[in-house]
Amino acid sequence: MARMLLSAPVARIQVLPETLSNQIAAGEVIERPAAVVKELVENSLDAGAARIEIALLDGGRKLVRVTDDGSGMSREDAALSLQRHATSKLRTKDDLFAVRSYGFRGEALPSMAAVSRFSLLTCERGASHGTRIEVEGGRAGEPRDAGAPPGTTVEVHDLFWNVPARRKFLKRAQAEQAQCIDAVLRLALPRPDVTFVVREGERPIAQLQSGPQDAVLPARAAEALGREVRGHLHEVRSETRGLKLRGLAVAPQVDFGSARNVWLFVNGRAIRDRSLTHAVLRAYGEVLPHGRFPGAILFLEVPLAEVDVNVHPAKAEVRLADPRAAWDAVQMALQPLLRHEPRVAESHAAYGSHQPELLPQAKSLRYLGQLHASYLVCESEQGLVLVDQHAAHERINYQRLRAAARGPVQPMLVPQVVELSAADAARIAGARETLRSLGIEIEHFGENSVAVKALPPPLQGGLLGPLLADLAEGLTRVDDDLFKRAACHASVRAHDALTPQEAQALLDALDQTDYGARCAHGRPVVAAFSTAEIERRFGRDYAPHSHAAPKEIL
Repeated sequence: MARMLLSAPVARIQVLPETLSNQIAAGEVIERPAAVVKELVENSLDAGAARIEIALLDGGRKLVRVTDDGSGMSREDAALSLQRHATSKLRTKDDLFAVRSYGFRGEALPSMAAVSRFSLLTCERGASHGTRIEVEGGRAGEPRDAGAPPGTTVEVHDLFWNVPARRKFLKRAQAEQAQCIDAVLRLALPRPDVTFVVREGERPIAQLQSGPQDAVLPARAAEALGREVRGHLHEVRSETRGLKLRGLAVAPQVDFGSARNVWLFVNGRAIRDRSLTHAVLRAYGEVLPHGRFPGAILFLEVPLAEVDVNVHPAKAEVRLADPRAAWDAVQMALQPLLRHEPRVAESHAAYGSHQPELLPQAKSLRYLGQLHASYLVCESEQGLVLVDQHAAHERINYQRLRAAARGPVQPMLVPQVVELSAADAARIAGARETLRSLGIEIEHFGENSVAVKALPPPLQGGLLGPLLADLAEGLTRVDDDLFKRAACHASVRAHDALTPQEAQALLDALDQTDYGARCAHGRPVVAAFSTAEIERRFGRDYAPHSHAAPKEIL
């Protein structure tokens, strides 16, 4: 009996040591130097700072220092700030659903102190001295008096020095530095009232001065999205069901290789949200080539009670009570801009210029003829304009098809019988309702044949076999892709000869078309060659004089 008591099983569940639990928490919140920058700058903003300076060494791997001129802390608050789940930003559970601050969990400082050599220097306004606390690997020293200006300075040295398994995953200094700058920009964009300065050692690498929003936001947007967006930023606004949206959208003449240049903010907090990003991509879908992405910086204001910010350890995601309203707000803001933006043409690349030029209306183009039976050659007051006849007609037909689909189905006087392959016939037969939503009505007619009983006007008169075969391949896609396929089939082709009257009718119709600078697949419709470019090509860009001649022929 005594032996049985001595061999009683040992409990398998144990309470983790505080140092280890803090290191685990750090793995959720502090992934890299940029996360340190984000958390510390958020604290500075919550403290009411008007100027925040960020100093890096080795891209933040050796040092991240954040200095602000905010409210500072007392000795008692400074000591408490290094304890987990200690925060000044929440009092009751109800506060969690009305969060106005950036930080609120009380995990950031103890998490980073657990995996670095950490120091905190802070001083309240009007205090005779400040407080310094040093922490190494989660072990905090005693707070002591220190001279300091009002505000707070936090230094994080040697990140992950005591967790080598995590430190080895840090990237090179340049990559980590870029991530740190990106983190600052995401916090700086909604706060034009605050100055941000970033240094690597003694070298300034980003200086974002405060000022009026109308002046500051475009400048900071150019830092975030790239200098090439300057001159291509458009202000957008919308409001729906209590949600307000504002921001800047990049004109479609500047596109990108990924969706990373769509920056989203909810109540001033940078977030990741697939649905809202998709709303932006969908709005630009008609004007960008396949595989290219837009740029935009959008700020969504949502009533505090209708957004949950406590769904991600790093507060990078939120949950909205009415996500559809947010989607609608994005669409309402972007579509009018893209639809009514003046049509533009890409300048001739031979001169290394990619700046867009306004394309005159067709009441000011003089049609000259066709080039290779594929391009309409026109003269404008600015120079020469080429119009891709197929791309232009495709854009026109695409919009006509979408408009026709919203109206009643128009029956054909005489149904047309089309023979298809067995596979295409099976796909078409199973998608009658989808086709009907496009304005196409069919009926099974024999083994592998269908009778087409109704077609929208833009599709009438074309070859129905290739059209239905192509649509059959895309029936698993969304309706918009089917519109694009149908519009392509209904359009004039390259190498189709047009009479002057047909060409002029095409130009006139293009004037009435939204998004007229791109076809339904995003390809450019027009190319412009300015008179100045043409004169340079022929060596006629010398100083004008009634009797002067180029030097080379004197």
